[in-house]
Amino acid sequence: MEKEDRNLIEKAQQGNISAFEELVQKYDRRILSLAYQFTRNTEDAKDIYQEVLMRVYNKLNRFRFESNFYTWLYRIVVNCAINYLKRRTRHSHQSIDEINERQGWDWVTLDTGPTPETLAISTEIREKIHATIETLPLMQKVIFILRFLEDFKIKDIAQIIGRSEGTVKNQLFRSTEKMRESLASYL
Repeated sequence: MEKEDRNLIEKAQQGNISAFEELVQKYDRRILSLAYQFTRNTEDAKDIYQEVLMRVYNKLNRFRFESNFYTWLYRIVVNCAINYLKRRTRHSHQSIDEINERQGWDWVTLDTGPTPETLAISTEIREKIHATIETLPLMQKVIFILRFLEDFKIKDIAQIIGRSEGTVKNQLFRSTEKMRESLASYL
């Protein structure tokens, strides 16, 4: 663990709000990015972000420096995202962002380099990947996102989700096979 993180954590554990804010600033983009990977919706990611900050603030005194802080933090993000996704499936509704994304109303400035055909194919593949991720069972989805979209090592994923490395490898293999089947026509 970085000395800077350890120092900030110790100060925040003693009630120093500015140390907590500095710690949050250091990791806030990563938290939002990971939350967005699970929800594919900016507003939902912000909701998860808020929940994560509350949990970190309330549980920081329990952090004992037995693991890396980012691993502990990412575990909280993953747990909040899983809970959020479970609640969302129970109370299923569509946000305007989701409808816009499905209708292809993505307001992103395109690079002038690739041809329209290349852009169409890459957009189609990206949509297929995200659609396939949405069909994965929850734990496979979590592991796939952490490994391929967030670039975590298997050992770190096992720590984050509280499972064995063997279980992570097994779930990763299954999700990768489903992705390979889904993208077979593009290969």
